[in-house]
Order: sequence, then C-alpha cells, then structure tokens
Amino acid sequence: MIRAAADRFAVIERMITSLAQGDLFLEAPVLTDDPELEAIVLGLQMLAEELIASRAQLDWRAHELERSNAELDMLSRGFIRLSELSNLLLSCNTSAEAFTVVADSAREMYGGLSGGVYLTGPSRDLVDAVATWGDLAVVTSFPPEDCWALRRGHSHLARASGPEPFCEHTRPDGPRTSLCIPMLAQGEAIGVLHLVGRPDVAARVLTTSAQRLAVAAAEECALALANVRLREKLAVQSVRDPLTGLYNRRFAEESITREIARAQREGKPLAFVILDLDGFKAFNDEYGHDGGDIALRAASTLFVESIRTSDMASRLGGDEFLLLLPGSSVEAAIAKCDVIRARLRLQEVHHRGRVLPSITLSGGAAGFPDHGSTAETLLRAADAALYEAKRAGRDRVTAAAPIGPPSLTA
Repeated sequence: MIRAAADRFAVIERMITSLAQGDLFLEAPVLTDDPELEAIVLGLQMLAEELIASRAQLDWRAHELERSNAELDMLSRGFIRLSELSNLLLSCNTSAEAFTVVADSAREMYGGLSGGVYLTGPSRDLVDAVATWGDLAVVTSFPPEDCWALRRGHSHLARASGPEPFCEHTRPDGPRTSLCIPMLAQGEAIGVLHLVGRPDVAARVLTTSAQRLAVAAAEECALALANVRLREKLAVQSVRDPLTGLYNRRFAEESITREIARAQREGKPLAFVILDLDGFKAFNDEYGHDGGDIALRAASTLFVESIRTSDMASRLGGDEFLLLLPGSSVEAAIAKCDVIRARLRLQEVHHRGRVLPSITLSGGAAGFPDHGSTAETLLRAADAALYEAKRAGRDRVTAAAPIGPPSLTA
C-alpha cells in the first residue's frame, strides 16, 4: 500500500512539475484501479486545457494590441502629416503648387498605393487629373457619372474580391482594391481623391482608420484648393478686363512705367499703339450691346493672336485698346497694326444667326525715346496720333510727331 501511494504521488508530482514549467500538454498516465488518482489526473488535465485556452487568448490579445499600436502609430503619423499638409496648402499661391503638395503628401501617407487627385472642369462634364502617383496606371479624365463616390456623395471602397461595384474610371486589369472619396467644398463636389492598389497592399494600408484619415485629407484638400482657386480668380479679376480677357487699364499703366524703366536700362526702343474701333457707337446702337460685346471680344482675340508673348494688349475702356511692344520701333509697330487691320476687315463675326458688318480700326503710335520718356508724355503723343488718324479718314495707324532728336539713356 505504501508503494502504491508513493507511485500515486510521483505521478501527481510529475504532472504538476510539467504544468509549472509551462508544458501544458500533459500525457495521461496509465491508470489501473486507482479512482482517486484518476480523478486528480483528470482535474489536472482540465486545468491544463484551461491554461492552453487562456494562453491562446492572451496571444490573440497581444497580437491585437500590437496591431492596434501599429495602427495608432500610423494614424498619429498620418494626422501629423495631415496637419503639415493643411499648413502647406494654406501657403500655396497657385493651383499648380497645391497639386504638387497633395500628390507628395498622398504618396507619403499611403505608401505602396497609386492614385490621383481629380478636379471638375469648368464645363462640369469631365473630371480631370491634376496630380497622379504610383506604379499602377490611372486615367487622366473621366465623366463624373463614372465615379460612384461622386454619384453618392460619400466615399466608395471596391475590394478585389468584394461585392462592391468598381467605378468605370478604375476598371481593373488585374486584382485591385480602390477607394474614391469626393472632395466637397461648401456643399459642392469639386473633384475626387482616388487611391488604388493590389489587394495585399491595400488590405495592409487601407484600414478602417486609414480610410477615415483619407476622408479628412480629402476635406482639407477640397477646402484648400477651393481657396487657392478663389485667390487665383480674384488675382485675375484685379488685372484682367472681364469682357475681353485683356489686361485692364490699371495694369497697363503699371506695366508702362515698368517697361519704360527697362527700356532705359537696356537701351532698347519701346512702342505704344492706342487703337480705337471706328464708328463703334453707331455699331453698338444698331446691333445692341450684346452685338457690340461680341465685336469687342473678336477684336481682342485677334490682338492677342497677332502679338508676341513679350508684348501686351490691354483694354483702356469702351472700344479703346493699348498695345505695348517692348523692343519694337514705331515703324515695326505700325506694320504689325496694318496686318491686324487687314485681318480685322476680313473677320466674320456672327450674332443671332447673321454675320455682322466688318469692323475697322484706327490707331496712333508713339515710342520711347523719340516721343517722350514718361508714361504720360508717351500716351499723350499716341493719343494725338490717333486723333490725326481719325481726322485723315480712319482705318489707319499714324505715327506721332517726334519731340526732338532721340537720346537713349544708358
């Protein structure tokens, strides 16, 4: 009996030692007719199974904690980058700068994914790519109805093996996952942020939290791009004539002073031509202001097409225009205007289903330094020459009378 008790204790001690050492897979001893030992062994095995289940649960929780920590780290870095993106976009002066900033930020925040930023065009029938990145091909433009996100007004995720429909603009040529997020500013969709990647990469990068971050990034981009566009529009309106698109009088006067200083510094000529459409008041009375506006725009387009990129055409007011031609002599300026006059006479202008009568113009040309050295004297000389052209029968450009021998200032 003593030996049997010793054997029982040895079995129990061996099993408890295994549990203490972390060996939870206990090997059951061969039991004969000892019901007490059998009960103890069964209890120890049940304890081992519970410990195994607890260890698995702890391992799963440790894995989830590690994954959560990694995601929190990614989100922390993402929100820091989002804050940097917001500050950079606020500092952008042009849309081109903003597009570059958005592309660089998206590439950094969503490494491994390709994508693009698309903005709705003025006609609103196309959405055009303004920035793209990554090694997967993306389209350059598409109609708004091809994007589920723009249709629905909120983000649309299409997984490679999921039931969600793919946007027409991102029809995959292989397994892909794509995310489209509408860019909304003041309740209006101005474009879409598009992310696309291979399924394994997208599953790792496009977590639920990362998708929320992308939505926040799209909101920031939309507001910033809308502000940049507004600033650009206001900047254009401050220097451009709204009817013709030419520079306005204020910008022209500033440019004259600047170009005179440059001509003095470089010792080069500078020509001014004031142009006036002949009989425009009668034309306006006959065909109305809308007909007159069409004629003004047609003439303005012709001016821009006929001069160099270094030249400048501006509308001084009404039907009066100014051509500023750096490096040109008065003779060269008059020759250029003669070509413009000939083209203007042949130009057909349509209004309400009919062709309007041809328009002629008269002009007065003056140049630095022959006709003055200040904006005021040069414009006065050109205006006097324009008066002479009108008095001589119109449809001509007349040179101003020299005020003295030319003397370029070094």
